[in-house]
Amino acid sequence: RSILWPWSLVDLDGNLVTNKNFEGKWLLLYFGFARCPDICPSEMVKMGKVMDTLAKDYPELAKQIQPLFVSVDPARDSLKALKEYAKDFHPSYVFLTGSPVQVQQMAKKYRVYVSKADETEDGDYLVDHSIVVYFHDDTGDLADCFTQSMRPTDVVDKIIERMTFKPE
Repeated sequence: RSILWPWSLVDLDGNLVTNKNFEGKWLLLYFGFARCPDICPSEMVKMGKVMDTLAKDYPELAKQIQPLFVSVDPARDSLKALKEYAKDFHPSYVFLTGSPVQVQQMAKKYRVYVSKADETEDGDYLVDHSIVVYFHDDTGDLADCFTQSMRPTDVVDKIIERMTFKPE
């Protein structure tokens, strides 16, 4: 059963993007926010290393994978803010945001925990969220989930295993 229900968000150029845009691709999907001080950047860098390793050692597999970053903080993650944020990460990433409702619906579909922490006096706040990278196969099925504790090499091994598995 496919977990990749229909969804629609907006890319950095303001274009509507839906799950259909990625049909036939394997997806590395991460939910985060641009003002995240440490966890999001380290997870994003980790997935960048994974993509670089795959591109070097398994270029045919790497070509089939699309990393996606979905903002869980649409109130502050404007297209401009995300464009700035994107500069720090792997060029293959597609950054997506949307209206609070669109983002909420997608997070809910993935059962992603999202909770806005208390605002500080200057109006700043953190967003507590699940730290999981969802790996979808080319038919939209969830193939695996990669947790924060996994090293890039672990993730690469799992991806290769999933992408090259041939049922008996």
